[in-house]
Amino acid sequence: MSGTTGTAGTWCILRTSGGRTVPLSKSLAEAGFEVWTPVRTIRRPAPGQGRRLVMGQRRKLIDVDLAILPGFVFARADQLHDLARAASAELSPHPSFSVFHQAGRVPLVRDASITGLRAAEEGARELRRAEMEAETRDEARRARADRMRTESNRRKMLRRVTKDLPSRTEVMVEGMRAFDGLIGIVVEGRGATAIVEFGGSLRIEIEAWQLTPALLQNGNTQQGVAA
Repeated sequence: MSGTTGTAGTWCILRTSGGRTVPLSKSLAEAGFEVWTPVRTIRRPAPGQGRRLVMGQRRKLIDVDLAILPGFVFARADQLHDLARAASAELSPHPSFSVFHQAGRVPLVRDASITGLRAAEEGARELRRAEMEAETRDEARRARADRMRTESNRRKMLRRVTKDLPSRTEVMVEGMRAFDGLIGIVVEGRGATAIVEFGGSLRIEIEAWQLTPALLQNGNTQQGVAA
């Protein structure tokens, strides 16, 4: 640390309350000041979402920036006079802050002195990236699990479907690529399933929801493997 003489490559320190640290840094940056405070990003429930987990619902989460060094914002020392005026202004667009003084003068911090804080911020950023990648994988797994549950429930409902398929009814099969375009003959209708013959001794029990009477084209039944 040094005095205010020779400000190149140095920072002055601004003090504010812990909760105003990040807002102050953003406000001053938007006003054109070169400022910095180390931050880390966390995810937390959006306002009003706190009870959703208890109620069994998925909560909406938002990213929130938190100060690693609450109450401290670093500003380029060559802006000191403008910062002092902004700090003392009666009507200021910025959160309340003051320029840090020690023993009657403004101590300055060199770039090398904040290397550790830069590293801490980068470490927090890397951790957040890893968390986001993990969240993305978890979301993908949850989506796959939801699709599987949905498909399983759909199949269960379809298996309850019953159809009146008299013997010798010509049918086509849906949802089974091996039988695309083929016409089979119902040997025995069992309500929720049917025994279908596809020629020779090839007889298969198929769920009723997959069977539809063969369509007539030009007055003739489509021809398949079986006759």
